[in-house]
Amino acid sequence: MPTFIEQAAMSADPEEEDVLMSEFDLVLDAPPLRLAIEDTIAIDLDTDLAEIQKPLVPSPFTPETIEQFFTSSTILKANGVKFERESEGIWQLNYKSQNYTVTFSPSVFDEMPSLRFMNFGDPLFEELLNCNRSSAKMKSLSDEVA
Repeated sequence: MPTFIEQAAMSADPEEEDVLMSEFDLVLDAPPLRLAIEDTIAIDLDTDLAEIQKPLVPSPFTPETIEQFFTSSTILKANGVKFERESEGIWQLNYKSQNYTVTFSPSVFDEMPSLRFMNFGDPLFEELLNCNRSSAKMKSLSDEVA
């Protein structure tokens, strides 16, 4: 399908050319169809608020479960990880010759933000979790070979 300019250039009739050029001018003069920045911001804000207000899916892992899993793990103990309870909800963790004061409890962490909060997303937590996974895979492989 020829464009406005091609139609106007190929037109032999001057009146037809004027009509086509006036249609072309109308297209150029019309503002492009787009949302105003305020409308865009309002739409994004409404979307964000709707996302924030969605209920969170509860984690199958409670802080107590995670604490019990890590502090009593024989795999971690076999890899030189030591947990010693300092007080309720506070642990002294020795790992790779470094000491960390940690908690698994969100409420304890809220009261004492200087503690290291052991949960998903913390690099040390992830490293210890991977240590458990690696050892479990190795044990599974050795069981299959035996």
